[in-house]
Amino acid sequence: MSEDDDITEIASPPVMVAETNRIFRLSPAFDDLSQTSRQIALVPAESEEIARAIATAADALGRDWRDERAFIADSIETEERHVIGDVIFRSTPNAAPMKRRKRD
Repeated sequence: MSEDDDITEIASPPVMVAETNRIFRLSPAFDDLSQTSRQIALVPAESEEIARAIATAADALGRDWRDERAFIADSIETEERHVIGDVIFRSTPNAAPMKRRKRD
C-alpha cells in the first residue's frame, strides 16, 4: 500500500474568469525605421480604453499604450473566447529602407 492511497481529494469550485471575443491590436502610429522591429500588443478586452490600460500595466519596458497619438488601436471579433487581461506583445519587422544604387 502506498502513501498516496490515504490522500483524500477535495474538489474545489471552478475559477471564473472574464472572457470576450474581442481582441484589440495596439500598434505604433509611426514606424521608426531606425529600429529593426516594432512591437505590437494583442489585448482581449471589452473596450479600447480597457485594452490600453491593460497593455500599459503589463509592459515591462514602461511604454504608455494609452497615448492615442503614439499607438493606434484596431479591434477584431473572433469566434474563440479569450481571457480578459491576457496580453501578447509581439515584435514585427520593420520594412527595410530602400537603398539607392550609385550610378556610374
